[in-house]
Order: sequence, then C-alpha cells, then structure tokens
Amino acid sequence: MRKKSPHDANEWFTATQAAKLSNLSLAMLNYLCREKVVEPTCNCSRGRGTQRHYSFGDVVALRLIAMLSKMGISVGRLKKAMRQLRLLHPQITLTSLPASHVVTDGKDIYLCKPGEPLERVLDGQFTFAFVIELSRLQQEVAKKIRTTSATKSASLAVA
Repeated sequence: MRKKSPHDANEWFTATQAAKLSNLSLAMLNYLCREKVVEPTCNCSRGRGTQRHYSFGDVVALRLIAMLSKMGISVGRLKKAMRQLRLLHPQITLTSLPASHVVTDGKDIYLCKPGEPLERVLDGQFTFAFVIELSRLQQEVAKKIRTTSATKSASLAVA
C-alpha cells in the first residue's frame, strides 16, 4: 500500500516534476539537493526511499540556477547565495516575488526592486548600482518616434 503524501498535490512538486518545470535534468536536481544548493522546503520526512517535494518557490530558484548555468555561471560559486535566497526570501510564490530582477556578478546574487538599491542576497547588504530596464527605454524611444512622426506630418499638412 502506498503511503499518502502529507501535501496538497497542487502545492508541491515531485523531483521529476520540479526538474521538468525548471529545465534541469533529474541528475542535476539530485546533485543540487545533495550539495545543499537548493533543498526542498517541504517539512516531510527525509531519507532513502522517500520522495522529495518542492514548492513553487523552490522550482523558481531551480529555474534561476538553470538559466545562470546556461549562461556559464558555476553553480558552486552561487551555492551560498542560492541557499540564502531561499532563507531570506521564502515569499517567492505564484503571486509574490521579492524583487523584479535578479542581478549577478557570477558570485553574488542581488535582488533589484524598481527605484531601490540592489540588495545582496547573501547578507541583505544594499549596494549602489545602476540597473536600467531596457524595455522601458525601448517603449520611450518608440513613443518619441511616433510623436515626432505625427508632429512632422501635421506641420507638412499645414504648409
């Protein structure tokens, strides 16, 4: 007889599901757990033969690791920062994020909130830096082009 999971199936993901959702192989997910880079936040029993259950926030953190790894950043270098990210900011949920952007120098991870200084995940230290959202600049330039074109067209029509 199969032991029932202590969780609502909609709130927790198995290791296989978490690997698929985060674009990691199951072997890499197991490595990250073994090395304590990202451990499941589930408080269920642990040990050989028991399934690990990952939260939505865990899967987002795993997806971040997958993206950073794809960019060539060593997981080992980010180990402390990733563990701290999950400890300091457990509010990564379907409807909540601790910041709008993640910034890294390849060693430390910083959280960026609009209009605020960068917060280093490792110790919560704030850092002064300039982070500019390119999509906003793109929209501003496109709007200016449309406005300029409309103004030119209007002045040509009058002349």
